[in-house]
Amino acid sequence: MPLGTELLKYVFGKFVEQDRRTMELQAEGLKHNPHLMLIDDADRPAKWYFQLKAAHLEARRTGLGMKHPMTGSVTLKWRS
Repeated sequence: MPLGTELLKYVFGKFVEQDRRTMELQAEGLKHNPHLMLIDDADRPAKWYFQLKAAHLEARRTGLGMKHPMTGSVTLKWRS
């Protein structure tokens, strides 16, 4: 199939370009610190990351010690 390889390269290139463009637009939107709609359990690690990042930045801004947003250990449980 002589055109199979070229067709596959074309389709793959379009797919990768679409993902690249989506990530560029997402990065542009995140520059403005939007309110993110995160699902409670599935996005818990992402929520923790953003809370830790905010606490770290606040500690650097004020020069005071970092106030850890988590009060203790947590066990995550979910099904996929």
